[in-house]
Formats: sequence, structure tokens, C-alpha cells
Amino acid sequence: MIHVMIADDEPLILKNLQGIIDWESLGCQVVATAGNGLDALEILRSKRIDLLLTDISMPGMTGVEVLKEIYTWEDRPLAILLSGYDEFTYAREGLKYSALDYFLKPIDYEELETCIEGAVKTIHQHRREAYDRERQRIYDQVVTGAESAFESDFYAALMIRHGEGKVDQWLQQLPHQLYVYVLDSNLTLALIKGTEREAVEQVAHQLASDGSQHFKETRWIVADAETGPGAARKAADEAKRLLKYTSLTDAPVITAALVTDTYAAKENAFETIDKATAYVKEHFKEDLSIEEVAEHAGISVSYFSQLFKQKHQITFLEYVRAERIEHACMLLKTSTLETYRIAEIVGYTDQRYFSQVFRKHMNMTPSQYRKAHSG
Repeated sequence: MIHVMIADDEPLILKNLQGIIDWESLGCQVVATAGNGLDALEILRSKRIDLLLTDISMPGMTGVEVLKEIYTWEDRPLAILLSGYDEFTYAREGLKYSALDYFLKPIDYEELETCIEGAVKTIHQHRREAYDRERQRIYDQVVTGAESAFESDFYAALMIRHGEGKVDQWLQQLPHQLYVYVLDSNLTLALIKGTEREAVEQVAHQLASDGSQHFKETRWIVADAETGPGAARKAADEAKRLLKYTSLTDAPVITAALVTDTYAAKENAFETIDKATAYVKEHFKEDLSIEEVAEHAGISVSYFSQLFKQKHQITFLEYVRAERIEHACMLLKTSTLETYRIAEIVGYTDQRYFSQVFRKHMNMTPSQYRKAHSG
């Protein structure tokens, strides 16, 4: 929406300008009115105004003086002057201070509406140009590491790992202050900019929630808002860091809090597996079952089996077998014990089965291994 302010000391003109012009169809909203130049200037200082319609002759401060006062503002509004027949000199001075046009009273509202249409197009063009400049500035900061100035705004970052869906196009159509960058064919970065931390973080989380439902098989990484020097880059770097932890969880939306909780849970689980592994090393010579070790660890057999394989990359039975064979190899090299006694020591009651397992594991029989490692 284009924000409009009307300043005129004639109440009838104020009323007509608000009611006769079809502001909504022009994509505009009259957000403020003023009856004199001083009030108009105060409103301009406190509100975002894109288009100013102002009378020239007003008490306290003229419309031209208002334009002169705001002339150096970087984001000053476009202005259209309204004047009487005897104020052409003032109108011309107003044009010097970048007034878009002026209209003589009584106002031709059709002509004024045509002028406003042109002003709206100009404002949108200025917005696109400003957006492109800001997008490039942020890109230089985030991607190329350009020197970054202090940021008073907040930036929250989204990193999206996706497939063939047009995630970047979907993001660019949304009514938020977003800066979208396609990093590669499957990775998109979006930065949300705003003046309040809570607001930009809320937008980021909502976009991730909506996007993960709209695009299946996507991962949405949400980094908390940053401000100050290099804020955009800090937010993007945090999103990249969190991207590394996607293997920890199947959740479509990943946050720092989720990573911390999930990582802590995994760490605690793996500590449990470490204790269970120590128990196996102490008791592998016995008739050891996975049920016994899982009970010792205090978790279910299925969960224990899953965690054990994640930790060691082999199954529980394969691990026990490897421990037994490793100890058997040590005894074959350092003792003269018979093979059947070594089999019993490492947990096998059947010598023939022990020899089969040993051969499969070491690609030679126990006797061949002893001979190869004797002397």
C-alpha cells in the first residue's frame, strides 16, 4: 500500500480529497491529514508517508516550506501541490524542491487522479530500485564478505534445502521485507529484515512452517535475528551452521533450540551406549545376549539395537563376535593353549563353530593364524 497524507487548511478540500479520489483502486491509503504545515511536518517525521498532497498557503508553515524542510531526506515522499491562481510563483518554487506537479483550485479531480496514478508508478519504481540496491548490499556483505556497517535493523535468516520446487519464486511473492538468494540448485537463502526482533523472528518461523507444508521434502533452517555490525552476515552464518545438523533429526523445520535438544538427547543416548559397550568388553566371554545388555543400559532392545549400530556402524552381534575373535587372536599369539580351550575362554562352547567363525572373520583357521604369528 502507498501511504498518503493530505495537508490543507480547508476542511471541505480535505473531505473531498479523501472521498472523491478512489484511493483503494490506486493501491493507496490515506493514513494522515493535517490542517497546517507544522502539523504536516510533525506527521512526516513520525510516520512513513509515500505521497504528500499539500496546499501551498497554510497557517504556520506553507506547503513549499514543508517541501524545503524535507528536501534533504533520503526517503522523502513524492509531493503534489495544490494552489490558488495567485500562487503560481510559490508553486514554481515547490517544483524546485521536487514537487511532482501542482494543481490549481478549484481542483479537477479526474486530472488529479491521473497524476496520482503516475505518482504511484513512480513510487513503485523507486521501491524496486531501492530494493535492488539493498539486496546487492546485503549480498556483498553475506556472500563476498564485504565490509559491513552497523545495522540498526534486525535480520533473521532462512536456509532452505529443497528439490525441484520453485521455493525462491514462492518466497519472492510474499508480502514481507525479504531478500532471497539462490545459492545453488538445491539451496536458497532468505533474509527477513525488520525493526523489531520478535517480529522478524515470527515471520521467519511462520514462513518455515508454511513453506515446509507447501513444499514436501524440504528442510527449513531458521536462524535467530541479529542486529549491529554485520547483522545480515551473522544471521546467514548461523543458518549455515545449523544446516550441518540436519542429519540429527527428520524435522522439516530446524532451529538452534531443536538442534540443542536433539544433540543433547543423542549425546545422552550415546553415553548410554558407551556404558553398554564397556559392559560388553567385560562380559563378552559369557553367554551374552542383547536383551541382557539392553536391560543393563536401561532402554528397550529395539532402541538399543538402533543406537548401537549408529554408534559403532555394526550390529550388536557383530561387535560381540569381533571382541571374541580379537581376544582369541591375542591368546593364539601369546599362549600355548589348545584351540578348544581358547574357544571356551572367549565364549564358544563348540570348538567347530568357533573355528568356522574365526575363519570367516580372519580368512584363516586358528591353527594357520597361530603359525603365521609364532616366533
